[in-house]
Amino acid sequence: MIIAILESEIDTLDRMLEALSSSGHICFGVESDERLWQMLNDISVELFLIDWTHPDAVRYDTLARLVQHATGAPVVLCITPHTSHSVIDSGMRCGASLAVEKPSSGADSFHISLSSLH
Repeated sequence: MIIAILESEIDTLDRMLEALSSSGHICFGVESDERLWQMLNDISVELFLIDWTHPDAVRYDTLARLVQHATGAPVVLCITPHTSHSVIDSGMRCGASLAVEKPSSGADSFHISLSSLH
């Protein structure tokens, strides 16, 4: 699967890239919404993972645009245990397919959560 990851924390982005790449996925990661749109000019994506810990207006706009993206690729919100239910619910109402907890030091739970999209 070809996966685009939008994650502003570089350590978390590295863990996500490592976990998913080691499972055989082709992954592209960026740290900003603007860079995501630049990247999408060059590649086609089958799944989007976006940081949804503290979404701002730009991130809500990115989610809305991704949901309307012509490919129809699922958009997954990446959250932490501290992400409020209201923030998660608002992302789901905006069209996200699923919310999964970001991987900590181990990535096993991340693999299991994403397996429901296959």
